[in-house]
Amino acid sequence: VDLPVEPGTTPRGVAQLVADAGVDVSPPLLYWWFRISGQDRQIRAGSYELDRGVTPKTLLAILVRGEEATRSVVIVEGWNVRQVRAALAKADQLKPDTAADSDEALMVKLGRPGVPPEGRFFPDTYTYSKGSSDVALLQRAMRAMDRQLDAAWTARAADLPIKTPEQALILASIVEKETGKAADRPEIAAVFTNRLRIGMPLQTDPTV
Repeated sequence: VDLPVEPGTTPRGVAQLVADAGVDVSPPLLYWWFRISGQDRQIRAGSYELDRGVTPKTLLAILVRGEEATRSVVIVEGWNVRQVRAALAKADQLKPDTAADSDEALMVKLGRPGVPPEGRFFPDTYTYSKGSSDVALLQRAMRAMDRQLDAAWTARAADLPIKTPEQALILASIVEKETGKAADRPEIAAVFTNRLRIGMPLQTDPTV
């Protein structure tokens, strides 16, 4: 059964929530178990799942350790922002707080107003607690990309014709659109880099 425990819920209230969730237990007796354990004040708020046959001892351990029920969603390498948002919209038990937002409004919520969202979310598997907001997950993905970009920028070759991490991210996004094969990326990146060195536009056809 699902057991949501809101912040500020008393141990007595938690015992009642367990019974209300469908567990066959006496709330007063469960509460007194919490009390005599000496850990009643260590129970954490969160979203929990209780399996059939859980004992009071195991239940208390779960609540004290904060072992919340989790789900996961994958952001796939090469996805554009539309695909990322579609995956989050389908994610199980993830609150779609950005579902109705435009890309511009989304970046405002993430604290990056005016920044294009493409390429801003690091591809990885992200776990989250049931009922978490998609805003929090996207912030994690964005911070992960920031760390990766900072590391790549620090390790860049000295003779690259790009001046900022932002330009490096744009170039990486263009290369990713050209191929999904890791073995082809160095060759394609070299082509675009050489074009930049001689001042040639990366795309000659504006309709592409």
